[in-house]
Amino acid sequence: MPSVPTLRFLCVSGLALLAAGAAQAQFDASKMWTEPAAIAARFPDPPVSFSTPGFRAGRSDFPSHAEVLAFLDDLARQSPNVRIERLGNSQQGREMPLVLLADQGRFDPMRPTVMVIGQQHGNEPAGGEAVLVLAQQFASGPGAALLQKVNLVLVPRGNPDGAEHFTRVTANGIDVNRDHLLLRTPEARTLAAITLRYRPQVVLDLHEFTVGGRWIDKFGAVMKYDGLLQPATVGNLDPAIAASAQRDYVDAIQTAFTQAGLQGFKYHTTSGGKSSDRSVSMGGVQPDTGRNVSALRQAVSLLLEVRGVGLGRAHFARRVQTQVLAATTVIETAARQGPALVQLTAQAGQRARAEACHGELVVEAWQTPTRQRLEFLDAKSGEDKAVDVEWRAAEPLKVATARPRPCGYLLAASETVAVQRLQMLGVRVERIDSAAPWQVERYEILSQIDGQRQDARGAIEDGEAIRAFRVRPRTGRAVVQPGSFYVSLAQPLSPLVSAALEPDSQNSYAANRLLEIGDDKLLRVPGPAPAGLWH
Repeated sequence: MPSVPTLRFLCVSGLALLAAGAAQAQFDASKMWTEPAAIAARFPDPPVSFSTPGFRAGRSDFPSHAEVLAFLDDLARQSPNVRIERLGNSQQGREMPLVLLADQGRFDPMRPTVMVIGQQHGNEPAGGEAVLVLAQQFASGPGAALLQKVNLVLVPRGNPDGAEHFTRVTANGIDVNRDHLLLRTPEARTLAAITLRYRPQVVLDLHEFTVGGRWIDKFGAVMKYDGLLQPATVGNLDPAIAASAQRDYVDAIQTAFTQAGLQGFKYHTTSGGKSSDRSVSMGGVQPDTGRNVSALRQAVSLLLEVRGVGLGRAHFARRVQTQVLAATTVIETAARQGPALVQLTAQAGQRARAEACHGELVVEAWQTPTRQRLEFLDAKSGEDKAVDVEWRAAEPLKVATARPRPCGYLLAASETVAVQRLQMLGVRVERIDSAAPWQVERYEILSQIDGQRQDARGAIEDGEAIRAFRVRPRTGRAVVQPGSFYVSLAQPLSPLVSAALEPDSQNSYAANRLLEIGDDKLLRVPGPAPAGLWH
């Protein structure tokens, strides 16, 4: 069972930050887009009220990080169901607390665990506020009864520096939601540590999407929907996990939206810049986002985006309520499924372990081009506006590269950075004690060029160039030296192992300079490994 850390440090440091930074401006309201009255009228405030920091009377900005910490500390004092833990700091030293809600504060691994993450993008405040609302609602009162059936792990701010400065990315310019495999930022490493500690069966990632901006430039329209949903869409995803995500969760949220008078649809986005590029993409299909990496950990994983980017505080209650409704639906569904949900994810892990040495794995996949009619609102009149677009669908995936699944991988003793990142993800890595000949496959490099990682919106602008490889495995033998590492695919996280170690994908450790592949530093192991050579 996870340990119970003290709350004293959170309280003291939270008060210190409150004194230093509570009055700091969170965003520049003058840069926000003002909706025409005809559009604004279509999104009335919901018949609910909230008492979290973002809704305090007279508020013209969003809560400071110090206010969030103080709110959580106060909540923990009021309810025995609440525990606050601190597992890491942001790049600028801000704490990244998690809120554990469990019956009488006792985490029960036999119950399903739901993890909700807010504000990985700092300029998307509704998700962070929604997590505070959830913490309050489930700490006591009627919501607390569900804690006898489910554990909740809530992360209010996955990017506290960005939230404080109202910027999308982290302090060093990296998008934390594109860093869940590479783990280059302390923020992503902290989220990985939380996930490894509590091993949630369901993960819900809360975001906001751009309402006007590039949609006006390209289509003369603004986004119509309250909420856009997408389950994990990535190669090597367990089919039972994928089916449950859509059937049991996405469909249930869409029904809840309809009953509440909200409009939902599949998540979609478009590139900035060229107005001539009118293609629209569903969310990314790479193993880099929290949504997709969590699914490769064998969890039901969902993305929810609500209308918000560019609106400032307009419709803030509606945006938060949309996320709270979706998250509550997820939590209630997980509680209802109970042990069956725990079994579902455990069985997915068992299948992943059993697939080692068998079948094919997807190395690289992209969206599938097709056509789609989308519903918008005319940017001037606010009337409904249907637009036919080039649609890049996340289902089915368009597989670019696949190859036979090996039994595992060998890494040279020098490749400690890659080994450490795998271990942070929870991957089991063995250290080899004795020299022995192995049957291996070496990667023959056919080409290598510099490039940039891509997502559904185009190039990921984080300043990090990648090495784009084309490779071909060649069968051979190698004498593997003591101190080398063996990473078996006979483990539940094997999809993450292949995502990190097959070099010819844009998210691989080799492409991102965390791992070398020449001079036998990375080898595939096509058959069973020799026994008794490691500890």
